[in-house]
Amino acid sequence: MNDSADRYLDWKDWNGESFGTCAPLLAAYFAAETGICVSAGLRALEIGFGNGAFIGWARSIGLEVFGVELSPTLIARARALLGEDRAFLTPDDPDLAKLAGTFSHVVAFDVLEHIRQDDMVAFFRRICSLLAAEGRLIVRFPNGDSPFGRIYQHGDPTHVTTLGAEKLRYFAREAGLVVATIRAPLLPLAGNTLSRFFKRGLLAFGRAIVDRAVGLLYFGGRRIPLDPNYVAVLVRADTLKAATPNQRGASTDRAANA
Repeated sequence: MNDSADRYLDWKDWNGESFGTCAPLLAAYFAAETGICVSAGLRALEIGFGNGAFIGWARSIGLEVFGVELSPTLIARARALLGEDRAFLTPDDPDLAKLAGTFSHVVAFDVLEHIRQDDMVAFFRRICSLLAAEGRLIVRFPNGDSPFGRIYQHGDPTHVTTLGAEKLRYFAREAGLVVATIRAPLLPLAGNTLSRFFKRGLLAFGRAIVDRAVGLLYFGGRRIPLDPNYVAVLVRADTLKAATPNQRGASTDRAANA
């Protein structure tokens, strides 16, 4: 690993001692965002697992979890935690390809902004091939439709692509995916102290008011989430096409509530 990559890990404060640990509030967030409370034979893949917080949470609920990361140092830490055959340097790894079509969930938190636009469709096609028929891809990335997304988009020198909702839909369609929902990240109220519970409730209410007001003033009543981050849930287009209209609606509703 070169000095630049080492410095990046130091800057992110990703150290071996804390790898795979997940604080209770973050665990509540992962449970709410993915819709998984207790694993029931589900298999998940995290793209860009960083310091392993999601991996640690997934293991704690019995989820069969795999990971992809560019850093050999982080790969070594993940393999020590998960096993030699559970962590990969690229989503194109032949051993990962053997699991194509088996993942109920693929998550990529704060990853898409690191991928060049010219590579985005190929990335999504690869993920599409890994998803099970009813699988879901859950992504979080800086909100390119909001001025408040700039603080995250421009806060990391390795970010190369800015994404808004329509650009994401375009890349997804080209790769055989459908954006079932795109929204602000969830703010789970469960597991909080009373003061944090009320603070988060007021925060969600205030943001909803601002979003609606800006939508009325600038976008003909269309509500555009202005949160610094977007979260989107994507599903396989072929699965939706094969479903009946009622099944398509139910699938989209499940994804929207993930």
